[in-house]
Amino acid sequence: MKAAGVSARARTVLAAIRRHGSVSRAVLIRETGLSGTAIFRATEELEIAGLARAGETVAAGRGQPSNIIHIVPDAAFALGLSVMTDRADVVLLDLAGCVRARAEITMPGMPRAALLDAAAAFGTEALSSLGIEPSRLNGLGIAVAGFFVGPDMVNPSGELEDWALVDLRADASRRLALPVVVENIASAAALGERMLGVGSRYGSSCYINVASGFGAGIIVDGVLMRGRHGNAGEIAGLFPMAGRVTPNLATLRACLADHAVPTAGIADMVARFDPAWPGVEAWLAEHQPSFSYLFGVLRRTLDCEAMILGGRLPRVLARRIVDAVEWPETTLTDRRATRAPMTLLDVASLEPDLAGPLGAASLVFHRTLFD
Repeated sequence: MKAAGVSARARTVLAAIRRHGSVSRAVLIRETGLSGTAIFRATEELEIAGLARAGETVAAGRGQPSNIIHIVPDAAFALGLSVMTDRADVVLLDLAGCVRARAEITMPGMPRAALLDAAAAFGTEALSSLGIEPSRLNGLGIAVAGFFVGPDMVNPSGELEDWALVDLRADASRRLALPVVVENIASAAALGERMLGVGSRYGSSCYINVASGFGAGIIVDGVLMRGRHGNAGEIAGLFPMAGRVTPNLATLRACLADHAVPTAGIADMVARFDPAWPGVEAWLAEHQPSFSYLFGVLRRTLDCEAMILGGRLPRVLARRIVDAVEWPETTLTDRRATRAPMTLLDVASLEPDLAGPLGAASLVFHRTLFD
């Protein structure tokens, strides 16, 4: 899945160019630690491969003017597919990290083969409409709501039976004749938010994905932390271990139903959500202590710059939860009149159904061009 003919050094430089979109060689020297000669040769290599181009020159201190190196957006594309219990989405991402097309492809029962075929057909049609040859599609990233039990094999909830305990990478690669990357949906969403959402403000963050289930994706110094088995961020189990209720959208929907607010499913509830609905306050009162507990645990274990509350949780509700979080140490005596630095709390800015497939698509580039 590596870029043919492009050296490891050039891939490192390409990743740095992509972070900026356009960047001078002088900045690349500072960021990568490579020599000026090495940077020149790497960018020249990327130009020959059609992945980057040299543009205008700018003054770079007392030395010679430095070329601005630009990413070539249409040089490569990737598809990202997210599969949740009641919704499937697909995006087409270009090399610059821009979403060029997106679609919802939800099907009853979420059949694996049909969804994979629909994602591939979407990619073919989208590339054709852009006038891009199919050979520029680098692969498909799949994000599934479930935990890993083996390489590329997930164990999702009962609604996704067709996706369970199957080598998804091998299956999808055979079916579509494309390189395939498989990831947990919370981790993929964390990457998506890091690319185009509020996560881009932070070097290290924990993205908390609230949907029909509950999970997290952890970014450390801009890199996804997967853990030994790919299950870093499987935090839902913390709640019952601590004797606390697990907050998710399934319990919110049930609480609304108990207060005579019927919904046709989680997607319907999210689309029509009204913070004034009867039952919202009752759900918050029951689950806010769980969120405060979780944020406290994550802050102490991860010490990341920010925690971002997202997933399919309505953003107005996420804001209320974040604003009401109580840090445990505020009730304790401080030490030498000084407390440990607080972790920032933020609310995801990307649309709930975009972050997952966006992150999944970005993983394709990381495996094929940047690693």
